Amino acid sequence: MHNSGSRQEIGFPFERLDGRPLIYASMGTAQNRLYSIFRAIAEACVDTPAQLVISMGGGGTPSELGELAGNPIVVAYAPQLDLIRRASLVITHAGMNTAAESIAQGVPMVAIPVTNDQPAVAARIAWTGCGVAIPFSKASADLVARAVKQVLADNQYAARARELAEANQLAGGAAKAADVIEQLFCKRRSSDRLPLIK
Repeated sequence: MHNSGSRQEIGFPFERLDGRPLIYASMGTAQNRLYSIFRAIAEACVDTPAQLVISMGGGGTPSELGELAGNPIVVAYAPQLDLIRRASLVITHAGMNTAAESIAQGVPMVAIPVTNDQPAVAARIAWTGCGVAIPFSKASADLVARAVKQVLADNQYAARARELAEANQLAGGAAKAADVIEQLFCKRRSSDRLPLIK
């Protein structure tokens, strides 16, 4: 349900990607000054045979984070769809956009929800089997590392993410959703409207 053509182009040092499987981490653009969680994610990914990219989502600059374990690529903003398409795993705050984009690309997730609807989205990620969820208050480097290794080691997470991507495509995507909404509005008669409160 995403149109990458309508997005503003964002520069990224693609030449720094070294061919290892990619882990893309983003904690969104609203509650994203979570330096401690970025540090925990970096430490968690050190022993994985993958390259980590962290997008700060506009919440500060990479220099403010300082040197991170494993020397990940850290950027203020990232071309998220391009990176998710290349990723083997997405570490996310379970925001609806990142979750939907990951599912659309068939990429499994480790969800670390922060607030608002994110715990509910994270619970659905775990329930559908396309990832695991970790409560934000318990997201230590050790627990994140175990979750990352679990999702990367068990092919069922990626398989389930791909199944959901295919199901979404077969359902008709955004065009079908718009058609259903328009049909509902067109079918309503004036007598069906709720009475106004006087």
